[in-house]
Amino acid sequence: MSSSSSSGVDRILLPTNVRPSRYRITLEPDLTAFIAKGEEEVDIEVLKDTTEITVHSNKLKISKATLSSAGNTKTQDAESITFDEANETVTFKFGSSVAPGAAMLHVSFECELANDMAGFYRSKYIVNGEERWMATTQFEATDARKAFPCWDEPAVKAIFEITLVVPSNRVALSNMDPVAEAPFGEGKKKIAFAPSPIMSTYLVAFIVGEFDYVEGATKEGVRVRIYTPVGKKDTGRFALDVGTKTLSYFTDYFGIAYPLPKCDMVAIADFSAGAMENWGLITYREVALLIDETSTIQQKQRVAYVVAHELAHQWFGNLVTMEWWSQLWLNEGFATFVGNLATNHLFPEWDIWTLFVNDYLFSALSLDGLRSSHPIEVDVRSSSQISEIFDAISYNKGSCVIRMLETYLGEQSFKQGLHVYLKRHTYGNAVTEDLWAALAETSGKDVKGFMGTFTSAMGYPVVSVRPGAQDGTLEVQQTRFLSNGDKDDSGTVWSVSLEVRSEAGATNAIFNSASGQIQVPNGVYKKDKWLKVNAGQSGFYRVKYSEDMLAKLLSPLRELALPPVDRLGILGDSFALSRAGSMQTSQALDIAYSLANEVDFTVWTSLSNNLGGLASLWRAQPEFPSIQKFVCATLAQIYAKLGWDAKSGEPALDTMLRATILARLGTNGHAEVIKEAQARFAKYLSDPSTLAADLKPVVFEIVMYNGTQETQDTLIKLYKQAASSEEKTQILRVLAFHPDPAIIKRAFEFNLTPEVREQDLHLAFVKVGATVHGAEVGWKFLQDNFDSYNSRLKGGHIFPRIIGMATETFTDEAKAQEIEAFFASHSVPAAERTLKQSLETIRARTAWLARSKEDVVQWLKTKGF
Repeated sequence: MSSSSSSGVDRILLPTNVRPSRYRITLEPDLTAFIAKGEEEVDIEVLKDTTEITVHSNKLKISKATLSSAGNTKTQDAESITFDEANETVTFKFGSSVAPGAAMLHVSFECELANDMAGFYRSKYIVNGEERWMATTQFEATDARKAFPCWDEPAVKAIFEITLVVPSNRVALSNMDPVAEAPFGEGKKKIAFAPSPIMSTYLVAFIVGEFDYVEGATKEGVRVRIYTPVGKKDTGRFALDVGTKTLSYFTDYFGIAYPLPKCDMVAIADFSAGAMENWGLITYREVALLIDETSTIQQKQRVAYVVAHELAHQWFGNLVTMEWWSQLWLNEGFATFVGNLATNHLFPEWDIWTLFVNDYLFSALSLDGLRSSHPIEVDVRSSSQISEIFDAISYNKGSCVIRMLETYLGEQSFKQGLHVYLKRHTYGNAVTEDLWAALAETSGKDVKGFMGTFTSAMGYPVVSVRPGAQDGTLEVQQTRFLSNGDKDDSGTVWSVSLEVRSEAGATNAIFNSASGQIQVPNGVYKKDKWLKVNAGQSGFYRVKYSEDMLAKLLSPLRELALPPVDRLGILGDSFALSRAGSMQTSQALDIAYSLANEVDFTVWTSLSNNLGGLASLWRAQPEFPSIQKFVCATLAQIYAKLGWDAKSGEPALDTMLRATILARLGTNGHAEVIKEAQARFAKYLSDPSTLAADLKPVVFEIVMYNGTQETQDTLIKLYKQAASSEEKTQILRVLAFHPDPAIIKRAFEFNLTPEVREQDLHLAFVKVGATVHGAEVGWKFLQDNFDSYNSRLKGGHIFPRIIGMATETFTDEAKAQEIEAFFASHSVPAAERTLKQSLETIRARTAWLARSKEDVVQWLKTKGF
């Protein structure tokens, strides 16, 4: 193994004595024995005299390796084949040294079709009640090495020619279209696929199974297919429409054609992530691709965005790939940003950029407010550390700082810079500085100076503002925001884009000092008027107003004089600052209380989330019923307006808002809502058509929370009967949502039965922190069944998510110490960062409760709750 320290940390990389240029891989999967036999020829360039070739290999059985020099003038078998399990490599040692030049490596091997959703793996599906198996792939980040020996590093690109030997009655797919197909023995066929573009190993894909499909084409002539389970091809039509339009949108936006003749998208029954951008053969969880007549608007939004995100990767990630995993954000941050860009283009009625603030900005600010966060560009030494950075920093913070940069540069300069970047590095690899250079070239601005700290440093600033001595001036200070209230002594200073808005107009300035005064034109800001800082919420920072400035914002909040995105920003910052002890929680509650006239879906969603977080914090306190009364009173006006049933022609966001309001009321003791939900559930059991699709998940949630063991049994029966993954997901999310510990435990016990797929095991933990006993029962169940979860989910993203959800909502230092002690003897390397973040969150919540208790109690009494 070799190492590189260009990023400031030694990377564990393969030796550089040889480099591959083309793989020819033949695989024959056995869907009964769950193995695949493989033969591989790799054209390589020997760069210096060598007797050894080391490649990646993980759990492969390799029977033979042969090295041939150019023209096959000299061929030699490997004298030894030595595996290094820790580094997931195999070394072939040859008797004679090979001189620099062209050569070919031939390897015979066998891989397991395991059920771990990684590498070349098996997935169970049902056809006419019969259980069957498909074979499919998931290689990102480092699991191509589980399917075939390879140089499994993103910078080592090559061409791939895939050949599959499969049962005659099965569909076989790969990145490219077939170029030859012929019978191969009894009951089998051999399919050769066209050579791929030059690409990284993690983007290779192949699938063997049974599917139906719907087909369309982009206006440029690219064929698009959506592959669905047999008999469900109509569920692919929504994604097909989104996919064809999005491919054309990106072709125009980037100014670069999609380089493949086809784009297949496939629904997979067992899939660990949401989707995977394999070039030309994108794979998805069923719930992230398929839409039927019972799907909610929220589900349609999810599918549209996920499809757009994966298609964005065909340029950002596939055409131009990050040089190493420390630049993962170049893939995921950009795909997240432009995925939302495309979704907004196709569905302007969804108000995507306001949703973006709640779904992406607030999520990123929450995680990045922890000391245990990490920079966007994070040192990654080995493959074992990579899975930890597929998180809200790489995806959400990455996309948020890109949005901030687009606002700073302007849309046209930004688009032109992306085009230059993609053209310059087509079929190659790039680092962050390459992107900054292209954007600086087209904009004429110091992009690296503006963005450097946001990508290289952990955290972000809280910008404190107060009126200056004269109209048109502001006294400004920035320090790192920490959600636990700690002071940061790092001295980090960010280049903050201060977009400000008043009733008189808007302006902006760059603030890149720890403290100072900025000039705001008198026409925009006067001390006796309100001023909104971070107008539009494009900046990645929080704002702390002086008390008099905050007081002046209450009126435009009540009167809806500010745009929804700015009302959202004030609300989000206020609750975050109260959690950190930078303002009283009662002040945040005043702001929440002032929003009773609110009409915007996203603002209400954020308010509902913050009230839910407050309720979770107080769930074991005697004042909890008063919190519930406050929640119901705050939502009373919007509930009266929306009711239960959709109005003719109402906006999609009103339909979504109704579900949000009903769910919060129905789980906070609102008797009328609870009674109506139970009545509608009873009708649904007799006639499913009586319950609107967008109300179904909220009704499930309300009846479960206020129900009995019999209710839980009924929902489990509905789960077993459900035809769609969407409905199964809706039910699994609420089965443990109940005040009774015994009923919660039953949900977790069902969660570990064969009825629940590994990909869905985390869903039982989604709401554990929302009830007084949920966190304790969930944590105890995880400890008691640690070995089962660990063995079934080892190495993927799902187990760390479970650990996070099962631990992060406690408010007790003793519990934090108990969790630390448990994981000291139960190591989960992929969850190390998640665990640190959970412990820090527990301690921050504990401090928030202690700090705010008297303040909140007094506020509740003053308001009559």
